[in-house]
Amino acid sequence: MLTAPKARLGKENIMDFDAAKQRRALQWRSYVSLAPNLIHLKTAYGHHEAAFEVEAGVASVTFYHGDPVQSPELLMAAAEAVTAEDRSITSVVFEGHQTSLPGHIADAGGGLDSAILWQWPSLWLPQLSYPLPPVQEMTAGRYHPRRPAKPKGTIYRRFIPWLERDITFTVADPETDLAVFHRWMNDEQVNTIWEDAGSIDKHREILEERIADPHVLPLIGSFADIPFGYFEVYWAKENRLGPFYDADEYDRGWHVAIGEPDYRGKKWISAWLPSLMHFIFLDDPRTKRIVGEPRASHEQQIRNLDRSGFAKVKHFDFPHKRALLVMLGRERFFGDRLWVPAS
Repeated sequence: MLTAPKARLGKENIMDFDAAKQRRALQWRSYVSLAPNLIHLKTAYGHHEAAFEVEAGVASVTFYHGDPVQSPELLMAAAEAVTAEDRSITSVVFEGHQTSLPGHIADAGGGLDSAILWQWPSLWLPQLSYPLPPVQEMTAGRYHPRRPAKPKGTIYRRFIPWLERDITFTVADPETDLAVFHRWMNDEQVNTIWEDAGSIDKHREILEERIADPHVLPLIGSFADIPFGYFEVYWAKENRLGPFYDADEYDRGWHVAIGEPDYRGKKWISAWLPSLMHFIFLDDPRTKRIVGEPRASHEQQIRNLDRSGFAKVKHFDFPHKRALLVMLGRERFFGDRLWVPAS
């Protein structure tokens, strides 16, 4: 008779770390800097104050108010707060609380590598999904993996400390988002790039087409629940960009239209651009590269991409525009801690 093997004592079961519990506990977290190297955290666990010192890239955190013992979620929230605005911090240790971190995310000394922390999806993805197994199929003569079903609702949430508000990305809905999408597409500045001005029926058709297309994920970006822009995240292999370079099966690209004039400019780009890249890398761990194809003449956008870590690969010609292929690697993003905007 076959029997299940007994669990080995002293070995942590990775499934004991409840990702759903973590998402519930940290969904509405926020933090503020009370003074240099002093932070105030607000989570479902209450209010906590912690101080930290940085030496040789390691931040040592001490809690002054609120005991985080046996609360790995709170420790991870504190590590996020410490590393959210400082690229120089590569690791976080917690004075007296190292053993509270699950062994599969902590190093031998009980510290937390910032590159591991910021790749832990349940901190930022309210709907944690598992990547679809690689089953190949053909679309318009292009051989690629089958793409997962479209999610609904909010798929990414991040607190932006320098703006003191959340940014969220929510899957566009042709009913509830049509009016704002219609207004944005008819904005003069947006239409200069997108060339999609038109009637509300035309824009309903566009949104319905994007929702139905397995290779495109249409998103509405919001700051503090105020919609500010439209985004499309696409799988590059079966996109129009795919034939112009050696596309990997899980490369992704993106398009953006900032529809609200009040949310244009460096202040806001510093939040939405690294957050969108962060979402794309978290959404599927097999995505190693994010690509883009801005107009070659769009100098401001290219400068923004350059400051955000994108490499310039080559110029090429679409039927409708001369474009520049740009590329951001997963290793570059997390290794250089590019969730922190360039100063």
